[in-house]
Amino acid sequence: MRLSKNAAIVGFATATISFAILSPIGCSTPPSKGNPGTAGTSTGAAGTPTGAAGQTGAAGATGAAGQTGAAGATGAAGQTGAAGATGGSTGVAGAAAGGSTGAAGAAAGSSGAAGAAAGSSGGAETETACPTGVLGHCSAGVTYAPHTGFTLAMVEDFPGNLDLDTDPIWTWSDGGPHPDGQTRFNKESITFSGGRMIITATSPAGGAAAGTSYAESDVCKTTTSLGKLPVVAGEFRTKFNNYRYGRYEVKLKTPTENVGKAGDGNFLATLFAFRTPKWDFWNEIDIELEANIKTSVAYNVVNPATTGHNSYPGGAAGNVPMGNGFSIQQDHVYAFEWTNNNIVWYVDGAKVKDCQGGTCSAQGGSAPVPTKSAKIMLNLWVFHDGSAFGNPANNTYPFHSEYDYFHFYKWDTETVYPVADPTMLPNDDLAFSQNNGSETTYPQKTYAGKCPQ
Repeated sequence: MRLSKNAAIVGFATATISFAILSPIGCSTPPSKGNPGTAGTSTGAAGTPTGAAGQTGAAGATGAAGQTGAAGATGAAGQTGAAGATGGSTGVAGAAAGGSTGAAGAAAGSSGAAGAAAGSSGGAETETACPTGVLGHCSAGVTYAPHTGFTLAMVEDFPGNLDLDTDPIWTWSDGGPHPDGQTRFNKESITFSGGRMIITATSPAGGAAAGTSYAESDVCKTTTSLGKLPVVAGEFRTKFNNYRYGRYEVKLKTPTENVGKAGDGNFLATLFAFRTPKWDFWNEIDIELEANIKTSVAYNVVNPATTGHNSYPGGAAGNVPMGNGFSIQQDHVYAFEWTNNNIVWYVDGAKVKDCQGGTCSAQGGSAPVPTKSAKIMLNLWVFHDGSAFGNPANNTYPFHSEYDYFHFYKWDTETVYPVADPTMLPNDDLAFSQNNGSETTYPQKTYAGKCPQ
């Protein structure tokens, strides 16, 4: 996480990128996935159906010249409301997540900015066996794009509900970005619908109660006590520090956080490679989508020269303005490729940042490329004040982010991680690294020579 307010990127020659002219560099654009959405719950006046491949439904909301259906195909002026988007949103979101649309429907579908914000885009998906040698949960009908030098190793397409207490790969965090955020994570804020994971932020009366956290342990302890916090959200994470060099790829869109307010609110919707416990050695590589820079993509690397950091030690943080109508509140594919001496970030298949020579530098900071294994984390949270990432006073709760998929491709030169049986990871990868209080069988190990026995 980055604790300084974003500024223009320093040390990156191509600060502003127009995706209208960029072509992918070093990777292929990931395929669309999913099946048509289920029908919406309200019907408007009939209009003229759309393109040849567009599907109409029983109750999709209707625009002036087109009908929305199960897959959310619309006419030139079709618009969905909240109910129609839940049943099957269209345009960019519906087409990407499973909406079957014709040429006209895709061009003027009822999602875009309004439909995508109104519901949990896309249709139901059917789980199928993953390709040989690939772990996770795959959706039927998906072809996974190859990437030179990397081999697909784990897929999470969210084809159905995941049991976050029993899944062999994924779990939930009971912590929060302590002490820098005003958010407490819980399991209930993570839900699954229409082939997507939804992380919802709320601000309940009285806030999140104080309590014990395993995910944010104190130095040389298995837990810590977190005080009362005003916001509740979620963090979806792998159980173990079992991932290192590879391609980390996610498709997501961020919340509309400031409904009815004039200015930007405050949130971070993220993809992290983050090592726990952070008090021993704070390592992270991330993509951060931030409320106050909705047309830019932020990145960060943290790898301090010394151990013993329980507060943010600083790193190489920057952001890349995308331009040309780009918005983080629409579906985009974000990725980074982490190798032993470089990190390269991509947006929709185009390279936007390259850390060459083993050190990443940005906005006056620098950090060596991390070499320790990490957990994969996808989360949504709110910073503690308005000094960075936007003004939390402008937030209108609840709001949510949507993750269409996460894919991990192992670097072909990686020889250690991921370990087939993660309970057999080295001691330092396991010690003080529990995620929540439900993990009663988590292998608790200690650091020899670091903490009292």
